[in-house]
Amino acid sequence: MAASQFADDLVRDYLRYRGFFASLKAFDSEIKADKDKGFRPDRVVEHLSACIESMDLVGLRDTWSHLDSHIFRRLEQSFIPTVRKLEMALLRMYVVACVTNSRQDKLTEFFDKMAPELHFQAEWKEWFALPFLKCVEDNPNFQVYFTRQWQEMMIISLRNFLSVVYQSMALPTLLSYDEDMNKMQFLQEENESLKQQLAAGRPEVCETADVLVAPEEPMDDFYVIAQEAPAAEGGRRILPALMRTFGNIQTSPVTGRKLQADQKKQTSEEQS
Repeated sequence: MAASQFADDLVRDYLRYRGFFASLKAFDSEIKADKDKGFRPDRVVEHLSACIESMDLVGLRDTWSHLDSHIFRRLEQSFIPTVRKLEMALLRMYVVACVTNSRQDKLTEFFDKMAPELHFQAEWKEWFALPFLKCVEDNPNFQVYFTRQWQEMMIISLRNFLSVVYQSMALPTLLSYDEDMNKMQFLQEENESLKQQLAAGRPEVCETADVLVAPEEPMDDFYVIAQEAPAAEGGRRILPALMRTFGNIQTSPVTGRKLQADQKKQTSEEQS
């Protein structure tokens, strides 16, 4: 985790501020012996690889046991088979390193110490005969494990797995606070950027608004009423004017035809 180094510095600074120098010394001592390597997958894999190259079986087992008890046991059950396969691959890489470097003593030591744990595992049944075989690199049962391709793929798989595990871990409050501060800073920068974009685009909006002309107000049927009502002389003429106006409004085609028929009928009666 990238924030773990920053959190360590905060703890150191606080311990100095409070005068807890004994605690600070113990804190620095434990960090130097940190088997999690600051939760950095590359450093953990580098340490495990160094144990294999130097044929340090104790260091290899201690580091993996720490990861198993503090990290892997918190995972869901679906991850356990992957953990066991990676552990088995690391042990086989150790055996290959012993054979490649012609360290028969280290090879014998491995099987003596690991026999109680591996003896009943079917995957290791053929491997117990390995110290008594010659030209193991050419043996079909072990040949693939001596190839550079298999070893590199093993290291990559282990690094990727640790990366996924560390990223999915629940963070303590101190590290969560740091992430929250980073998110807040990002939101503030984004908000400031949006303000600048809005300020830069505002003159164009004003110029566009000046070009636009307000549309004329729509005239409805009641517009005539508003025009004729003030023209009436005296209060007695306002009501007849309104009534005549309402009478001239054709609210529907049927009503309009009926009014025209009534007017023609009235004209015919007057002429007769």
